[in-house]
Amino acid sequence: MTYSQRLTHGNSSDIIYLEHQIGITEEELAKAEEERRGYESDLNKLKTSPAYHSNSATNVSNEQKWVDELNKLQSMIKDIRTRLKKLQEDLGELED
Repeated sequence: MTYSQRLTHGNSSDIIYLEHQIGITEEELAKAEEERRGYESDLNKLKTSPAYHSNSATNVSNEQKWVDELNKLQSMIKDIRTRLKKLQEDLGELED
């Protein structure tokens, strides 16, 4: 196999690997966004519940837990999007 052929074969392998990683990352992002929507829905249900009192220690504690989890998820989603963008850029460079 010539150097050029090895280089082409190596680039093909890299492209396949990056495409696979992009697919996995997109799935991870979709799951995280679905989970985020669930937390947002649960938080909204808590706040709009007839039994909710904003000065109740239990309600405030529960609300804070949901907000904390939501913040963690949003941070994770941001990290996943950054990783996905980098993978897509790397793939674009290989395809050029």
